[in-house]
Amino acid sequence: MEIRTADDWWKVVDDHWPELQEIIFHHMDWKHPAYDQPGDAKSPPTGRSISEELDFLREKRDPYRLARYFNAAWGMASESYAWSVPGWGQLCDLCSEEWVVQSEEMFEEEG
Repeated sequence: MEIRTADDWWKVVDDHWPELQEIIFHHMDWKHPAYDQPGDAKSPPTGRSISEELDFLREKRDPYRLARYFNAAWGMASESYAWSVPGWGQLCDLCSEEWVVQSEEMFEEEG
């Protein structure tokens, strides 16, 4: 599926959620505490595990933080792992087409 809109992006997330979670859990301890800024242990903890945080972010439709997890898993994967698992192509598409769900305000907050 080609991702051209935010609705397309979320459709890929929803249609491939189990595979996307599996990829993330292969690289991160799903029971580990999640932080307000994913990957930044200096930011406040959310009070949820990474597994719970992923479900929370999907439910709340928070593309910025959810995409941080997608990008982290993408960056941690070895070449041999990458194309050997279901959902890898979709993960790559979600990472490369993240721009469709990012608002100008989100980019201003980053800078």
